[in-house]
Amino acid sequence: FTLTILHTNDVHSHIEETSKYGGVCSDRDKANKTCVGGVARIVTKVNELKQTYPDALFVNGGDFYQGTPYYTILKYEMVSTIMTAMRYDHVCLGNHEFDDGPKGLAPFLERMSASNINVISTNTDFSNEPDLKGKPFKKSVTIEVNKRKIGIIGAVLPQTKELSNPGEVIFYDEIDSFRQETALLKAAGVDIILGITHCGYLRDQESYKRSIGS
Repeated sequence: FTLTILHTNDVHSHIEETSKYGGVCSDRDKANKTCVGGVARIVTKVNELKQTYPDALFVNGGDFYQGTPYYTILKYEMVSTIMTAMRYDHVCLGNHEFDDGPKGLAPFLERMSASNINVISTNTDFSNEPDLKGKPFKKSVTIEVNKRKIGIIGAVLPQTKELSNPGEVIFYDEIDSFRQETALLKAAGVDIILGITHCGYLRDQESYKRSIGS
């Protein structure tokens, strides 16, 4: 059994290609073919890989918000439109998705749901935040690939409460949240647990070891 995962994170609204240093891709950079990134390149590569791996999952680990004038001017509308066009399957939230407050996140969640893109946030509670209460997101998602049941969980850094502007959203420790959700998924016959997070690589390793691996 092979599960192919195509992953991006921290795109930060870099819709266009950039120089190798992250700046504007100049004519000289283009002539030297040193420009990198950009949505067009990502989508081209994803489509190419899906020709070989048709069951591949395309996921994003948060922080599509912020980073360029595209976001400064167009906000969630641009992000929602681009992410829909990119045809992500599952995404988690990053801390910057809360920067414009709950009112800046709510319509994004609605657009993702309308586009059949699952926003998975296992360690958040929106019930005390009026602008987000009842908005579409999932604690986990279960899918089937080649007759194997896969449970997908997601988390954002709990310190988002201090780093951003999430209103009355509650952020739980992702290890405890993952442990609880993983138990439910395994009880439902899930074979494989996939985590999509915006917590940091070293923290991820520890959280998976103490929750999913336990």
